[in-house]
Amino acid sequence: MESTYVERDSASGADARFHVMRALAKLHECTAETLRGGVDASELDVDEVIGRMVSSGEVEASSGPEGGETFALTAKGWLEYMKVLGSLYELP
Repeated sequence: MESTYVERDSASGADARFHVMRALAKLHECTAETLRGGVDASELDVDEVIGRMVSSGEVEASSGPEGGETFALTAKGWLEYMKVLGSLYELP
């Protein structure tokens, strides 16, 4: 995987979902450890968000090259991310 810089963001539990989606959009595919390091939220919040997004079909979990899980946005996840961005920037 390419080395990609992810800005650390201040995220509360409510904001963690958006920050996880944004990190996945930037990286396309990454591990939970990368997400925990890229989003300034508690590990519990990040793990909870990932779990909910996998359950709802917004994120796909797959086996990584070193045996760990990797995560990527699905088409549904990209649609949700675009909706959130649209609401933030008031796009039609």
